[in-house]
Amino acid sequence: MDTDLIDSSDRLRRWCRLAENGPLAVDTESDHFHAYNPRVCLIQLATAESTVLVDPLAMDDDEMQPLFELFEDPSVPKVLHAGRNDINEMDRDWGVGIANLFDTRTAARFLGYSKNNLAWLLEELLDVKPAPKRSRYNWATRPISDKALRYAVGDVHHLLRLYHRFSDELKSSGWHAPFHQRCEYVAESVKFQPIDFDPDDWRSIRGVKKLDGTGRATARRLYLWRHRFCEECNRSPVTIFPNRALKKLARHRPDSVGELREMSGIPARLVEEQADDLIAEIKQARGHDAPPKNSPNTDDYRPKPDPQQRRIYNELRRWRNTTADRLDIPGEFIATNAVITDIAADPPTNLDELAQFDAILPWHIDMLGEEILRVIQTSSP
Repeated sequence: MDTDLIDSSDRLRRWCRLAENGPLAVDTESDHFHAYNPRVCLIQLATAESTVLVDPLAMDDDEMQPLFELFEDPSVPKVLHAGRNDINEMDRDWGVGIANLFDTRTAARFLGYSKNNLAWLLEELLDVKPAPKRSRYNWATRPISDKALRYAVGDVHHLLRLYHRFSDELKSSGWHAPFHQRCEYVAESVKFQPIDFDPDDWRSIRGVKKLDGTGRATARRLYLWRHRFCEECNRSPVTIFPNRALKKLARHRPDSVGELREMSGIPARLVEEQADDLIAEIKQARGHDAPPKNSPNTDDYRPKPDPQQRRIYNELRRWRNTTADRLDIPGEFIATNAVITDIAADPPTNLDELAQFDAILPWHIDMLGEEILRVIQTSSP
């Protein structure tokens, strides 16, 4: 197996020219565990001839353009496993999409395999022993360790074998067209949506409700301080100031840096670097209680469905589950609960109207459209 780490635009451009005939296996690694604002730190690529690792931290966006153009070239199949996360993160970091997606997890689910995680598929179908996962490895570290490199190569290298196997099985099973339509829908619909920081989310920390009033006020102040600190140093809360430590400080509320240093269960590096700020926040909370919960945002209010909508929803959901069992595919491949809710709120009366719902694909219309309309009609008064 020819493996290489690409960290320059010239080498990336040359390799992309060699990969234009595809198919191209793709995987990514990000620094989620360690960073407050994660980013893609490594891109693994494989063709029939070679496997390479691309270092996006060593190149700017312009230097990465040959690879981005390859990702968005509809003539080149891109093979990913559970590709939603990879697509989402590439859209977040570069606004880049994936055209001509072949998702091996989706294929395994259409084909009715008892499990669909990559490790199981490699071991059971290809007789390949996967390397241990490295979910806590810091992929922003340079140089990348040899063990991490071997893990990164292994995941992507075998995807093409699954691609060829599943391509044949999908054709013989009759799920070839529905599978490709779902992959296309996923590739086009997955877009990064930033999640705004919610200053009230300290309330969701397990056990914080049992604190006294000052304890809750302290937890709130420490939670807001942690957000500012993690943003500044781009370090994840779990690695620098986990919830259990925050809750412990909110409960015991040390009076001084000396008392803080004597406490167990508080990360030593945090105490060493930020003791004064922590004590200041704790003192500011004294004599205060936690503010009341914010009132619900009226813009997010959704009225309860009327009885007819509820009746249509229940019947469609029951039909969806029965049909999924009959076809031996996941129910979400037919319609998610959210799609059923939308249909029940605005019931279509013909196939053209049904096709207007975003997640209703051509195979749904051809194979199941009349059944869906029949369920709606029989559920209506």
